[in-house]
Amino acid sequence: MYLDERGYLVLKTIVNNPSITGKEVEQSLDLSRKQVSYTMDKINQYLADNGLPKIERLRTGKFVIPVPVLEQYQTEDIGIKDSTYVYSDKERGALIFLILLCAREELSIYHFTSKLDISKNTFLIDVKKLEERLAPYGLGIHYSRQDGYHLAGSEFCKREAMIPIVRQILNMPNGQEAILEISQVDPELMEQVRGQISEIENKLKIRFTDERLRELPYILCLVLIRIKKGRILEDLPESFQHIAGTKEYSVMVEFAKEHDVAWQTEKIFFAAQIQISNYHRFQSDNLRSEVEIMEAARQVIDNFEKIICVNIKERDILLEALFQHVKPAFYRVKYHYHIEQSIVDMVLPRYSSLHAMVKRSMKPLEELAGSEFPDEELVYITALFGAWLQREGILDIENQKKRAVIVCANGVSVSNFLFFTLRELFPEIEFLTCLSMRDFTEYKEEFELVFTMVRLETDKLQFLVKPFLDEASKHKFREKVLSEINGIMPHEVDVTEIVRAVEQHAVIKDRDALVREINRVLNPVNVQGTAERTAEMKEQPMLADVLTKETVQISEEPMEWEDAVRAASAPLLARGDIEQRYVERMVQIIREDKPYIMIADGVIIAHAGVEDGAGRICISLLKLPERIDINGYLNADIVIVLGTPDATNHLGVLFQLNEILEDPSALKKLKQAKQPEEILTIVQKEKEKSLC
Repeated sequence: MYLDERGYLVLKTIVNNPSITGKEVEQSLDLSRKQVSYTMDKINQYLADNGLPKIERLRTGKFVIPVPVLEQYQTEDIGIKDSTYVYSDKERGALIFLILLCAREELSIYHFTSKLDISKNTFLIDVKKLEERLAPYGLGIHYSRQDGYHLAGSEFCKREAMIPIVRQILNMPNGQEAILEISQVDPELMEQVRGQISEIENKLKIRFTDERLRELPYILCLVLIRIKKGRILEDLPESFQHIAGTKEYSVMVEFAKEHDVAWQTEKIFFAAQIQISNYHRFQSDNLRSEVEIMEAARQVIDNFEKIICVNIKERDILLEALFQHVKPAFYRVKYHYHIEQSIVDMVLPRYSSLHAMVKRSMKPLEELAGSEFPDEELVYITALFGAWLQREGILDIENQKKRAVIVCANGVSVSNFLFFTLRELFPEIEFLTCLSMRDFTEYKEEFELVFTMVRLETDKLQFLVKPFLDEASKHKFREKVLSEINGIMPHEVDVTEIVRAVEQHAVIKDRDALVREINRVLNPVNVQGTAERTAEMKEQPMLADVLTKETVQISEEPMEWEDAVRAASAPLLARGDIEQRYVERMVQIIREDKPYIMIADGVIIAHAGVEDGAGRICISLLKLPERIDINGYLNADIVIVLGTPDATNHLGVLFQLNEILEDPSALKKLKQAKQPEEILTIVQKEKEKSLC
């Protein structure tokens, strides 16, 4: 009995998360109830064939997993061998590509059907799907009786497609063995290349991520095999030409020399593979190209601060973290390398407004790269900024808490995202740092817990971290961790059932408010606990909620800029939204620092810091009859005052305000308004558009 890809994923999901329900399996793997039921029958057949007890399913939707099954399969990788794992069509397509790439003779259908243990029809269907995947690279699969099956297209395009396909195969069960078997890489060559990569790290003062360290030897060995067969790069895209002269190029010239590679195009290609690599640590030598990227990254932070109206503390540390991610990302964008695996689904549901702000901040880097950053790249920068904003608002953690480290095989952005997501989810735990797998083996500090994306050989209590799909997944993971740490399963009452019971005997005026209050009473994790944070996240106000008739003013007389700021602040002061010191701080900032606070033609937004006396998220608008001088460096006829006690919860308000101001028609109507109601109508239309 064989397990197909679906059966493998369902079994892996259940044994690694024993408290999961059938409904959650359906949602996490995008399966129907019927598909899960059918797959469970197949899994139980497979278990029975291997002498193991079956997995039972309760009426509640939960699973009863026998201990022998857990002991056998509860690992990061179930370890299904070739004899029990059936590749999916996408996985077979990747292997077909590799066979074509490494061909040493004419390939007939028999070569593929025997190697992959599939039928002729399955192979032909797989080839058609693979051709669709290769089309964006400018590649095709051709067949003739004389030459058999072969890849058609330029050598550069073949290598461009090879890199993500190698990464995909390495993530498959027995992927390393598959590559070695198909490519027939000399083990001595592989060892030599691994040693050279270690030398490259030392020479360039970098530390590759675990993921990149795993795949880079295979990529370089496959390229060397192509070169030995005479498959030489005849030319490269123009964007690659500046690589000659960089420090990566100098190091890879030595690498090429050791392998008797004399072609300039190949040396440049080798250097590009280093430039696009993600690092855990990087020490800059301030070469010209790096100085340019560093300066562009600095400008991105400047833009970001202006757009979100928050001054970031520890800017230099943030700049270094941003540069570590941006440098390889910059070259991936510049050279048009594809990113097939991303954390878009992890980040965007939580940081959608922040993502839009980051996107608007990226112009300096995009101009330097000559291309826009796609969401697949940009989302890592959003994660970094999101984690940084959380960091600046989180209190110090008490010493008596259990100490944990996080082990992440990815780069700095994913590490930061995981660090601050977990620290928010578990206020009971002190998270010390993020480590690569190599750094973990050398880490000397005392700790009790490990949160890791891959299973480790350690005697410490470890928890496998999966991408959180939704709040329910976070809740289950939190429940599992706390139960293992404390030895008991935390009991949390179903608030929905309580509200239903109340509804039978009373009239509820505000159901959402009641749910939040019951949650607060029953689940007091702490003042920053998960229950409250989840409610707060859903409570982010919209522009129409905070900009009201009382906070919109239209003046018929011009005034001095200080008077204008004070006049715009008056409604917020009167309501107690801000304190007088907040107003004075705004005036002081404009007078002394002259920050660029113009967010549209003739529109400025004045604000102070989150600790300067704003009690809640609030906004006011003052429209003047003509433009006035703002301390000798700006001119404006609309003055907006923003107050926020939080570094992130006002982002939705700012996002909608920017949407209005970037619309020329809406901005014109705003400036022509004679009554506050006309301005509020524009804002209301934006709210309705956001809800669509």
